[in-house]
Amino acid sequence: MKKILMIAAAFLFIILLTNLANRIPADAAPGTAFSLKAQKVIACSDNEIILVDGHQKSTRLDKDGSWPECSAFVGSEAEDFYLSRGAKTHFLGFEKTAWWRKAM
Repeated sequence: MKKILMIAAAFLFIILLTNLANRIPADAAPGTAFSLKAQKVIACSDNEIILVDGHQKSTRLDKDGSWPECSAFVGSEAEDFYLSRGAKTHFLGFEKTAWWRKAM
């Protein structure tokens, strides 16, 4: 019985550590001046893009030539954007947001 309790405690400890490790955000891409997490694209044109987060706060960015075409962004999908500052916002990359970040 004692052996079963120790195995169960070790298993729960591993689950707890895994849960804590999954809450730590991933490192941003090298050279990133800032990142916008869990953003949805609500408007996109050749010169600007408007993003909105889970709290309905919108962010308007002036785009430079490094951005992909607007069709690359799925409007209903939350994404993490990695950007850098300049006269206009320079695009470094984006990825699908982790499932747990959408609820924040």
